[in-house]
Amino acid sequence: MALAPRVCLVGRREKRQYLPESWGHPGESPSRKPILRKPLHFPPPDTVDFAEAEHERLVAALKASRAGTWRWNVAADIVEWDDALCDVYGIKPEDAPTNSKEFLALVHPDDRDAVWAAISACIEKGTDADYQFRAVVGDSVAWIYDRSAIIRDVEGNPAYMLGACLDITDRRRLEEERDKLLEKQTLLLRELSHRTKNHLSMIISLLRLKGARQKDPGAKHDFERAIERVHTIAFLHEHLYRKDVFDRINIDSYLEDICASLELSLLDERKIVIVRELQEAELHIDLAVPLGLIVNEVVTNAAKYAFLPGQAGRIVIRFRRRGDHGILTISDNGRGLAAPVKSLGIGTNLIRSLAKQIGARVRVITRNGLTYSFAFRTLQ
Repeated sequence: MALAPRVCLVGRREKRQYLPESWGHPGESPSRKPILRKPLHFPPPDTVDFAEAEHERLVAALKASRAGTWRWNVAADIVEWDDALCDVYGIKPEDAPTNSKEFLALVHPDDRDAVWAAISACIEKGTDADYQFRAVVGDSVAWIYDRSAIIRDVEGNPAYMLGACLDITDRRRLEEERDKLLEKQTLLLRELSHRTKNHLSMIISLLRLKGARQKDPGAKHDFERAIERVHTIAFLHEHLYRKDVFDRINIDSYLEDICASLELSLLDERKIVIVRELQEAELHIDLAVPLGLIVNEVVTNAAKYAFLPGQAGRIVIRFRRRGDHGILTISDNGRGLAAPVKSLGIGTNLIRSLAKQIGARVRVITRNGLTYSFAFRTLQ
């Protein structure tokens, strides 16, 4: 039996097939006809039954998600609820409100003004209403989240308001429990900060008593330095005690307190002033504590070594924030360093250790006095 060529397209390529001649060419009646199947015909669905089924599915989905919808004819003051919304409120469909007054009667008295204000704003401004309120049905109280929109007629007058409600009682209960735990944690942290500050004050008092008994001037000086370092940490806890946030403080006010304390303890009878140029910024306490100790050490060193007895001078402390970086600069107009320091004291070692702790890049400039610059990342 001879084969007749037939061309068909497969994708974008041409594929040539060979069929028996008895099948003929396209358009011809083949001597051997293939079996033809009749197309299946389904009876047209009953549109009424189909719509009812779809409505039942929608209501079931809304009930499962604890949600429901409503419509309010603004001009006629007629309110319509679907069965799912009745289920959210826990009332029977025949007991659902039929007007705005009956709906507001279900709203908690403390929330009615806010609910009506949101609805009124939606009607007047045309913006979607988005609000939460408590619904009271019998002895039960449920938190409802509502989002609704206004539909206007051809003349621009409000015709209908359509809305959807969601039962958020469980979510609000969890939020309230979380808020109570946070409040309790805040009180505990505040008490801890207060007690830590008191304990540090006791340590300072003990150091002062011990230092006062020292005969050696060097030992007495070491006690004074220790007291200033403990003071720096005590200031931090005092700031934390006054705030509701316990992991960040205002670095400008914190450094201001440290400078004021150093002025009283080191510069009370000297002609040296501390100039502050501090930008307002909140920093994490992991950065604030090392920065406070750095200021304490550098200013103390400057007061001790930078100026001759009776010499007037200035110590300038600057803090600036640039993007996610902070720059702390401490400079004096004293005599600077006459020669490179061969051995590092406790204070200098502490400064370097604190700078390393916060990942700061340190620059030391010995022109026109001595300047320390610390650049570090402020993001924690």
